[in-house]
Amino acid sequence: MSKDLAKVILWEENQKDFLKKFYDLQFVPRIGEEIYLKKEKWRVTRVEHDLEVNEINVYIEIIKKVKHEKASNS
Repeated sequence: MSKDLAKVILWEENQKDFLKKFYDLQFVPRIGEEIYLKKEKWRVTRVEHDLEVNEINVYIEIIKKVKHEKASNS
């Protein structure tokens, strides 16, 4: 059995900002799973595995702490 591990790259879903690159993770987060990164909670929205270069791209979105984002300024 091969023990080659894929490189996992985390991207912010909406802006496609690069967040962090990990090597040799023991597991890949699943879609809908919450992860803690850079002192904030994120939710996994999409996972893509590129077999040619053995990379896994994990797209995440930040979980908003405040639900009342749209305040009326009138």
